[in-house]
Amino acid sequence: MKISSAVGEFKILQTVKNRDELLVLGSWNDLVRLFDSSRTFLVNRAENLFGLYLCKQECADFLTKILQQIDNQDSEDFRIEKNLTEKRYLA
Repeated sequence: MKISSAVGEFKILQTVKNRDELLVLGSWNDLVRLFDSSRTFLVNRAENLFGLYLCKQECADFLTKILQQIDNQDSEDFRIEKNLTEKRYLA
């Protein structure tokens, strides 16, 4: 799932190894704005892509935080996409 909002741009992927674990991808600035930087790791240097693992409850809290920060002016900037042809990253 891809999320674009005023808070940042993120991709959320289900991990294969642990079904209760989700991988959140985004830029360093977008991720550390909402999460502790010690949890964030480099995924792809060329794309400036970083990630962190969340359990499903943490991800639900993350999505709630993004939704709470939307006001009427930002509603046009908020998008959620689900692409089945996303690039795959080995994590």
